[in-house]
Amino acid sequence: MSPVAAGRPRDPAIDAAVLAATLDVLREQGYGGFTLEAVAARAGTTKPAIRRRWPVRQNLVIDALAAVLVAPPVPDNGCTRCDLTAAVRLLTEALDERLPPGVLAPLLADCARDPELHRRLLGTVVEPSRQAAATAVRRAVDRGDLHADVDPDLLVDLLASAVYQRALLGGGAQRPLPARPLADLLLRGAAVDFDRLVRISELPPGARHAHPH
Repeated sequence: MSPVAAGRPRDPAIDAAVLAATLDVLREQGYGGFTLEAVAARAGTTKPAIRRRWPVRQNLVIDALAAVLVAPPVPDNGCTRCDLTAAVRLLTEALDERLPPGVLAPLLADCARDPELHRRLLGTVVEPSRQAAATAVRRAVDRGDLHADVDPDLLVDLLASAVYQRALLGGGAQRPLPARPLADLLLRGAAVDFDRLVRISELPPGARHAHPH
């Protein structure tokens, strides 16, 4: 969380109430209608008390978003096709399902002028899921499923671009992201043997890790 001035110790109950109230206000009013007054009223505290804890309002919003995000597990199904599909779903869950709708784009624009805020937002909201996906791609390269010259970060950027577009431009609620077709589209260009990866994905889960690579 953001640094707090020295003085009376913080009350964790107030912190938790403010973060929960922040999420409620964002869900109901959106980022454009977000005010500290509304948060204070809902949390049963005061605007000055919130300001003492979060002098920068964007940090309050980032901390509230962090409260609904969890560090995702690295996909490890013994199946590159399954892992990349799961990676897309992890990104989708983080940006398109857990976050209040319509918040990420204006918050990103609001933080863009401050490099520290911008780094903190990306590090909190985007990087954990992105790093989990990149680890899965590196594993697929190491075991020979993908071409040795595949750049894991670039491949993850391509996978994530559709998720980021929906999160920033809207439209995620209208239809689910086709995770498997998106993963297959990229695998056709990156895989050493795409048809073999499809066959592995069709095996029972317990048999995938035992399948020779």
